This record gives sequence, structure tokens and C-alpha cells, in this order.
Amino acid sequence: MQRSSDEIKARCACILENKSIVALVEASSSPSAAYEMIFAETKDVSRAKAGRWLAVLRRDYPVEYRKLVPTEPSHVSNDKAQTEKEKSHATKETNLNG
Repeated sequence: MQRSSDEIKARCACILENKSIVALVEASSSPSAAYEMIFAETKDVSRAKAGRWLAVLRRDYPVEYRKLVPTEPSHVSNDKAQTEKEKSHATKETNLNG
């Protein structure tokens, strides 16, 4: 029996604001792996179950999942990463010039 995306979203809503748990779901390879990883980290069965449901959403409804958990912006729009790249380039030029 496949559950609706709305039902799955309701089951994982309690962890969506917790970036560390969402990151564990992102790093997991399956809903079961997400459960194990979260439980190992938190020792909280309810959070582990919610994480498993978030992983089910990722597997079964990837578009809905990305609406809830957007991907990180690329380095092009990240001023800090660009600055670090520029610093590295400037250091290399200094080393080459003298």
C-alpha cells in the first residue's frame, strides 16, 4: 500500500526544522538506513521514524521531497565560497610572482 505524499509529509513534519536530522536523511541510502542513522545519533525512536518517513518521501515522491528539502545553492551564488576561491588564486599569483 503506497501512502499519499500528504500523509508522508505529515509523518515527517516534526523533523523538518532540524537540519542535522535532515542532513542524516540526505546522507542515507534508504528509509531503513535513515532510521538507523538517526536512531544511532539521537536514541529517539519518534525522530528516527519521522526520518524514515522523510526518506520514503524522497524515494516515492522526489519532487515533493525537494520542495521540503531544497538542495544547497551552488558556489556561484555563495559569496563566501567565491571569496575563498579568489583568495586561493591570489595566493598562487603571489607565490608565482615572487
